[in-house]
Amino acid sequence: MGRPPKRQRASEGKRTLKHVKRNGKIYDYIEYSFVTPPEAFSKWPELRLPERTRKTFTESRKLDGEAWLNENLRAIHAGVWVPEKLRKAERRRELITFRQYAVPWVESRKKADGSDLKQTAKQKYRESLNLYLLDFFGDMPMSEITPKDVQRWWDTFKTVRLDANLEDRRYHVYKHLKTIMNSAASEPVDDTGKTLIPSNPCQIKAVRPLIKHEPVRPTDDQWSALMDVLPDWARMVAAICDKAALREGEALGLCRRHIDLDNLVIHVEQQSQRTPNGKGKYSTEITTPKTRSSIRDVHIPRTLADMLSEWMTTHEITQSDMLLFTSSRTGRQLAPQNYRNAFARACKKIPGLETMRPHDLRKDALSRMVEHGATVSEVMRQGGHTSMSVASVYQTIGDHLTEVMNEVDKAEQSVSAAGEEESRTMAREIKSDDAQSIIGVLAGMPLDQRISVLHSLSPARRASVIELLPDAVKIETLSAILGGAEGDTPKV
Repeated sequence: MGRPPKRQRASEGKRTLKHVKRNGKIYDYIEYSFVTPPEAFSKWPELRLPERTRKTFTESRKLDGEAWLNENLRAIHAGVWVPEKLRKAERRRELITFRQYAVPWVESRKKADGSDLKQTAKQKYRESLNLYLLDFFGDMPMSEITPKDVQRWWDTFKTVRLDANLEDRRYHVYKHLKTIMNSAASEPVDDTGKTLIPSNPCQIKAVRPLIKHEPVRPTDDQWSALMDVLPDWARMVAAICDKAALREGEALGLCRRHIDLDNLVIHVEQQSQRTPNGKGKYSTEITTPKTRSSIRDVHIPRTLADMLSEWMTTHEITQSDMLLFTSSRTGRQLAPQNYRNAFARACKKIPGLETMRPHDLRKDALSRMVEHGATVSEVMRQGGHTSMSVASVYQTIGDHLTEVMNEVDKAEQSVSAAGEEESRTMAREIKSDDAQSIIGVLAGMPLDQRISVLHSLSPARRASVIELLPDAVKIETLSAILGGAEGDTPKV
């Protein structure tokens, strides 16, 4: 066999004996090296690789040096060589456990807009980790967690509190787990763009459990009775929530400067919130609202403006930064829990309101807006919502549905009187506020309610009404109806 070319011999590696003098003594080392594959320079330019990759071993570790060199040469010949720096980083990633990743992830997590997570949101993540996730996944390497492991956790899930709703608690903890794993699968952990895991192992199609609490909307008599039994400050908070659709924390965070009596507007800029201090205790603080969309201008009726004016005059709230509601004992802002306790005690005294919750007043306010002709976009602005699906959760139509359908029927009859092509043209050209608000009500309904209403109409009338819906809502509605007509059970 002839001698191999010089270039080929160079690629097979090189061993160089080196003598190093330290403290008057001579030590022998062997430097092993090989030519760095040419394609590596363009593949990893950020690493600034040398022309030859080298590593030095002592004489006593000669076998380790040979193994290192042979391993790299085999990888080069197979076309799978990776710089040792990247291989070390990969090994470090493979050893990171769920605990090592998830705990600091919660503390350093940012929102999509780059702002910090609220302490209340972090606390919910901490509770999910400490109560439900770390015991199961904590010591498992992130790279070894599989969909089967997640399914096993799901199947064996038990609530810490015996009276807690298992499906609801499991759903929310799973959402936290899925979010953490999604970050590990999508966010680079080093300069090479590598993620901690290749894909999210949370593959369960979890369905949000049905809300078990049915919102309670007070009648006029019940509302008057509730106002009579609430303490004066809680009465004012309840009025703000029911007339302006504020959350109780937003109402308790209001200052004098937020009330514009001339323009009948409340500027929602902050809220009172119970936040963890990181030491197992809580304190009530004034913080920013729940989300960025929660910072908004809320329109109020004249009756509420008069009540607010009287409240501020009676309690001498004259300075712009003075809170509308403070503790008579401490002078500090009131916590939402103070209001919830007072509200619960009052509701127990009113027949029919025993199960009513403070948040039901916000839903009541938004529902009344719909009933009085507000469009979906107007309701979303008032409530601080960014999506129609979320806004629809806060709207309970109740007995007004019959009236809505009567109005829909009138609008449909005016359309169906023309020919088929003309009817479609008329449907697109309807501009009256009444027709638009009615269609807005249907569009804002949850899909199952919308389908139920449409099924109560004749096929011809149903088609005309659907034609009036916004395009996206129309597609969603038709998909569900046609799916049911073809024998499939529509997911409504």
